Amino acid sequence: MAKVSVKGTHPYDVLVRRGLLGECGKIFRQQDICGNVCIVTEETVAPFYLQTVQKSLVEAGYNVSSIVLKPGECSKNLMSLQQILSFLAKEGLDRKDTLVALGGGVIGDITGFVAGIYLRGIAYVQMPTTLLAAVDSSVGGKTAIDLPEGKNLAGLFWHPDLVITDLDCFQTLPFKVYRQGMAEVVKTAILAGGELFSLCEKATCDCDSDMLETMVTACVTYKAQVVESDFTEQGVRKLLNLGHTPAHVIEKRSGYTISHGEAVARGLYLMTAVAYVRNELSEETAERIFGLLDKEKFPDDMVCLAKEFAEEAQYDKKRKGDSISLILPEGIGNCVIKEVPITELEKLYDGAMRYLYERNNKSR
Repeated sequence: MAKVSVKGTHPYDVLVRRGLLGECGKIFRQQDICGNVCIVTEETVAPFYLQTVQKSLVEAGYNVSSIVLKPGECSKNLMSLQQILSFLAKEGLDRKDTLVALGGGVIGDITGFVAGIYLRGIAYVQMPTTLLAAVDSSVGGKTAIDLPEGKNLAGLFWHPDLVITDLDCFQTLPFKVYRQGMAEVVKTAILAGGELFSLCEKATCDCDSDMLETMVTACVTYKAQVVESDFTEQGVRKLLNLGHTPAHVIEKRSGYTISHGEAVARGLYLMTAVAYVRNELSEETAERIFGLLDKEKFPDDMVCLAKEFAEEAQYDKKRKGDSISLILPEGIGNCVIKEVPITELEKLYDGAMRYLYERNNKSR
């Protein structure tokens, strides 16, 4: 079993191995997690894993309750937030009790948010069931819900007490959902460079469990190092938003019919192109990044117009007055934070999108 320890003011372990959900009760006892447990999950995950987790926790002596939400981004809102909070109050959970986020990024985000505000804060454990959540949202303590005006606009930093990643969960994922997680793996590889980027270049969609464990652990290790140095995203942690500024616009403008992973992949194409047209990235390095994205067969159409990306910048969390922070790759393993005037965004995105269009036509 791989273990990554996230240090800082609220230290916790991330455990990675096959078969961990069936052992979660024993792990909870080893980690000194006390009180009652409430599992928050959703309708597509519950039939696969809820009974396994409940059984393990009950056998370890825990009183367990559960609430099942509708699947998808549509549940990451104020209505679901109130639904969970009311459920916890009626169940009588108190400050010594623990929530479990059993699911993908949506479940992890809203469960963490609930844990941070219920009774002014209780413990929670992340059990990511998607590759995307395992390598990204389950680690780092970012919690949020969406507002009509934009994605993740209400939230707080509330770190989990434990993350349990069972690699067996990824075997039940549809290929499209698994590939969404690879978008976050590729993002991390661009940021980290080195062995992780090389590993991604070698990896195939049916990589064996050893390679998968190595890849997930490498992603978590990189993110843990960044989070430890900047828990509340005041500086270097902003780099983890690579590709996410345009991705959130794509998600919102599509009515969340485009998944987070596919939106992030489009965002990685766009930010790489932006860096290239700004002469901050060589064509050779840009093509190596594009090649990794192409290998995973991610779409590179932006869906939105350059004008729409610029218009949405006013609702982005990374906006500061008349400028916005863009994360741009200047090399593999060398990404930087650039403050760009919002008035320049439309022209900048337009040039990058033209480049991607021309590149796409050349490859046909």
